[in-house]
Amino acid sequence: EPLESILQESILRELPRLERGLSALAVFGAVAPLLGLLGTVTGMIDTFRVITLYGTGDPKLMSGGISEALVTTEVGLAVAIPVMLLHTLLSRRVDHLVGDMEEKAVALSNAILKRRD
Repeated sequence: EPLESILQESILRELPRLERGLSALAVFGAVAPLLGLLGTVTGMIDTFRVITLYGTGDPKLMSGGISEALVTTEVGLAVAIPVMLLHTLLSRRVDHLVGDMEEKAVALSNAILKRRD
């Protein structure tokens, strides 16, 4: 029992090093599409402002806001998708490492108990 507690404590002590940066990746992955959406909204607001001032007669006037909306959406998704994939990959890797450490801790504890007997 005390040996298992010591081993579990050692594993818990290593967790912050393994999980370092994962929360930042999760935040970046969640915020990137929101920033893209914000750009989409501002681009569409700009487009409607141009329509209000100049009407719909000249598509070139409206294209700037529409372009801004599309580009910001694209960039937000282009950032979010790989970041979310990387976060998932690294999170799973950490989970596997922790599982391996726990498995080895139990094996070590069992080996020590067998030698003791």
